[in-house]
Amino acid sequence: MRHILACMAFISLAAAPQVAAAQDASFYRCDNRPVRVDIAAMPLGDALKKFTNATRCPVSLDVRQVANADAHDVPTARVKGRMSPARILRQMLSASPLKAKVIKGGFSVYMK
Repeated sequence: MRHILACMAFISLAAAPQVAAAQDASFYRCDNRPVRVDIAAMPLGDALKKFTNATRCPVSLDVRQVANADAHDVPTARVKGRMSPARILRQMLSASPLKAKVIKGGFSVYMK
């Protein structure tokens, strides 16, 4: 029993920094300045994580406008070069039926 409790405590401590980092608003600094990226073609959910890590711009999926429940699996195009976050996202979504719009502090992805 003691071993199980110790394992559970270790797991919760190991996960704590990731949760805190995900909620840390100071990470986001979306100023639309050009950045250098090389994001491979991949499912939308993974591509948006890489986009946010590279640009510090948060992206939300507008669930009211994205009809496909599996939107995170929509394929994206490869993006490589130095460009603004808006252009990166536009190029990334060019292989899909999705578009992006600027919202306060970041972007929102919606269906065309």
